[in-house]
Amino acid sequence: MAVVTVTYSPGASLGEFLESLAKATDRPYRVVLVDNGSTDGAPEAAAAVHTDVELLRTGENMGYGAAANRGIAGLGPEVG
Repeated sequence: MAVVTVTYSPGASLGEFLESLAKATDRPYRVVLVDNGSTDGAPEAAAAVHTDVELLRTGENMGYGAAANRGIAGLGPEVG
């Protein structure tokens, strides 16, 4: 299972979200966390703590749709 999520300076809510995924399933999963130009350090902190998170930085706030598409493309051909 794969989850793509887009963030922009999410603060503590990002860690809470990632913890909720771990509680929601017993299946293996992968998270592509698309950082849409955050300045709060939360995406980096989350990726350091959660080994199932792949951090993908956009380098800027490119908007939700473009960032989500970038994350989906980051899943690779084996997903979908």
